[in-house]
Amino acid sequence: MFLVGHVWLHNQIHVVISESVHTHNQALNGLMQQGGSIIQNECKNNALGSVIVNGKRSVWPLTKSEGLKANG
Repeated sequence: MFLVGHVWLHNQIHVVISESVHTHNQALNGLMQQGGSIIQNECKNNALGSVIVNGKRSVWPLTKSEGLKANG
């Protein structure tokens, strides 16, 4: 499980991804105190994400536990 939040601040969208509810809420509160607005905040279970590194897309686990399982 992981939490994903999108916050609009200083004409940019900031993305917060956390495994801990407490840490996630702290990060969102910090951005809101700076004048940000939460656009979306959701919980996801057992999903893989993708990231573009040096122009190449690769699939990677979004939680530490999934990453540990994949790496043995």
